[in-house]
Amino acid sequence: MRFKMLYLLLIVAGISFHSCRQGPEKKSSDNSEKPAPTEIAALTEMIMADSTDAALFDQRAKVYLAAKNHNQAMRDMLYAIELEPENYEFMITLADIYLSMGLLENCVEALDRSIELQPGNIESMLKRSEISIMLTKYKQAIEYADMAIGIDKTNPLPYFMKGYAFAQAGDTINAIKSYLETINVKQDHYDAYLELGLIYSTRGNPIAIDYFNNALNINPQSIEALYAMGMFYQEADDAENAMNAYNKILAIDPNNAFANYNLGYVHLVLLNDYEQAIRYFEVVEQINPDYFEATFNKAYCYELLGDYQTARDLYKEVLEKQVNYPRAIEGLNRIQGK
Repeated sequence: MRFKMLYLLLIVAGISFHSCRQGPEKKSSDNSEKPAPTEIAALTEMIMADSTDAALFDQRAKVYLAAKNHNQAMRDMLYAIELEPENYEFMITLADIYLSMGLLENCVEALDRSIELQPGNIESMLKRSEISIMLTKYKQAIEYADMAIGIDKTNPLPYFMKGYAFAQAGDTINAIKSYLETINVKQDHYDAYLELGLIYSTRGNPIAIDYFNNALNINPQSIEALYAMGMFYQEADDAENAMNAYNKILAIDPNNAFANYNLGYVHLVLLNDYEQAIRYFEVVEQINPDYFEATFNKAYCYELLGDYQTARDLYKEVLEKQVNYPRAIEGLNRIQGK
């Protein structure tokens, strides 16, 4: 079972690099989508034929929710619950609406009510665990995941959520144990392999590469796994393997700013090839003109090449993009009078 709540965001949260370590992020949009008119029309027609069928209101609420039309979704859901107040599944839909609106406490209340109505309801337990992670209540998240495991030991998601909760709480030993349990239940669990790789990567342990390769065996197009692998090699001063990983990203996504940026960093710091580094940073600027770190590193390259006027102009450009950026100010002070 795969939920549309926190699950797809977990891996992104695991990659939080800064400066040269900036990583790929999944973008979200606040733009509401219009629900399919024919689908809404069909459900509305059925509701008009039988306005006592609560399931129809639940179905229409889900369509509205998918389009982020929260007002309509909430209206239909509350009416469905009024018709069938003891329906625990309706409380789950209500929780999803609250979550989409960012009302986490209301979401918790709806899920708790769902569990009260149906104590063996594993879906609510898993979602309750997810919400607890979002609220940084990791002990509580683990408790709900354990409850879910007690009901269904064959579901890999609660083991994975336990691993993530442990990791966020700083308990990497139990996080590793939980991720391994996830894989034991589902051997092709991509996310568990990736998270294990990230944990070992922070320790500088080469076993991280094995886990990243396992993740890539499951999803060869994974930019996250390739980026994490590149970062591991980069931190280990292994320029060749780092570049290989980043170039594989560019084969998938030629306009990936992060891969281009890190290739520039590798040439700047590890290879001392300043001219090639400049080329990569210029590509980054073309992709994202606001990527001021690329402009800063390009300025630094020109400084190292002895072209102080170009470096000075670029440091000033950085300060236009990022006011009072300390490193740009330091750069200007370094080359003052040169």
